[in-house]
Amino acid sequence: MTTPKPVETPPGSAPTQAAAAWIALYQKWKKRFESWAEFWAKFWAAYWLLIIGSFLILGSAFLKWVQYPLTSNLSGLKFPLFHDSGVIPHVTLLSFGVLGIVVLIAGVILRRFFALALGLAAAVLITVSVLTPAHIAFQQPMMLRHLIDELQAVPWHKVFTKDYFPANYGSPEVLPNQLVLYTASGRLLAAFSFLRIGWTCFVLGSLLVAIYAVRRLPDGKTAIGLALICLPLGALAIVITPPIIGQHYFNSGSIAKAQGHNQEAIADYRKAMKWDAWHAQDIGLYATIGDLQKKNGIENNSPERHISRAVELQQAKEYEAAIFELSRAAEASGAIAAAARRESAKTRIELGLALYQAGGIGGAVTNWQLALADDPTQEVFILPYLARGYFDVGRYEAALQAVDRLIKIISSHSSMVADVYSLGGDCYAKLGRDADARRYYSLSYAKDWIVNYWAISRLAGE
Repeated sequence: MTTPKPVETPPGSAPTQAAAAWIALYQKWKKRFESWAEFWAKFWAAYWLLIIGSFLILGSAFLKWVQYPLTSNLSGLKFPLFHDSGVIPHVTLLSFGVLGIVVLIAGVILRRFFALALGLAAAVLITVSVLTPAHIAFQQPMMLRHLIDELQAVPWHKVFTKDYFPANYGSPEVLPNQLVLYTASGRLLAAFSFLRIGWTCFVLGSLLVAIYAVRRLPDGKTAIGLALICLPLGALAIVITPPIIGQHYFNSGSIAKAQGHNQEAIADYRKAMKWDAWHAQDIGLYATIGDLQKKNGIENNSPERHISRAVELQQAKEYEAAIFELSRAAEASGAIAAAARRESAKTRIELGLALYQAGGIGGAVTNWQLALADDPTQEVFILPYLARGYFDVGRYEAALQAVDRLIKIISSHSSMVADVYSLGGDCYAKLGRDADARRYYSLSYAKDWIVNYWAISRLAGE
């Protein structure tokens, strides 16, 4: 029996087979990639508006919505719906950012079961976008007043820093100016001027989602289109109606005052305060009512008369007498007492600055401490001066406490934080804690490295 001869493989057939296998694999993956590419291209073409809009809305929650001139800025997650954010804002579930995310997710999920769900969600998102400046201006007027107070305090801080701190030529921030606050429309525009990129992204995202929802509506479904228009406008009309009524009474009061009808003017001003909380917080309007009462010879001991006298004394730089009159006004209750306490704290700050500039540092520190006791919400205005005052009188530990508190409050503003860190470094240097001093100078330079002469000179040993 003969053994069969093995079949001989033609030369080069093994590489050829391998090449054929690779080509087949390539063709297989090519078809697969082409299939995927075609799928994703169709998916993108169908949903790109929804994808980009959703990305903008989700991202806006982490971006800056409201820029404060001094204190920490508000992201979407830290911008509360129903209460004041406080000096140091925190993430809250009842925020504009969380509301936007919840509404968007609900609309996307429910669109599978209800054709109009995403359109209604888009209408709600647009409504939130439109109401944001109105919320600041009219629903939370104390928030707008705090923004304005910080804006007005910035020049004072710059002058104080220039005169009493080593140079730091850090980059300035862009802030609004020339705000009109005596009209409802002016306050709405003022609130709008403090809104930043987070709100802008939210608006753009809401519009893109709305366009997608309208394009996907079944034929004949016009209700959602009407909702997209009517819901935001209706909500805005509801929110701005009380301020408009308040503006009407304020204008009527001003006209009556000009005509010499003082009693009528007082009545109209009080109605304006009733309809618009902004007027109820206006120390100048209380002073105007006090002036009118004085002209009519009535209510000699009213809180408004005390405020009127306090304003006159402030203008004459008789700060201590003005503080006394404001303390009398603060004995009342309600909004006028809060306004008087806030004005008393501001007056003490001015008195402290006047004493400091005259060399009375101890008296300045005392007045700044009393200002903080009168109105703790003013601490962002007081602590920069108080920290420097503590340093000048040798109370370095107290200065460091003020520094650490201030850093938490103004953490969003690098140049100001750098100055505060440098002041803390000076305090540690005076205490002989060189390692801590160098750490604070390094933190100052890290926060603001643009010609930060204060930190650079200290790190260099000057």
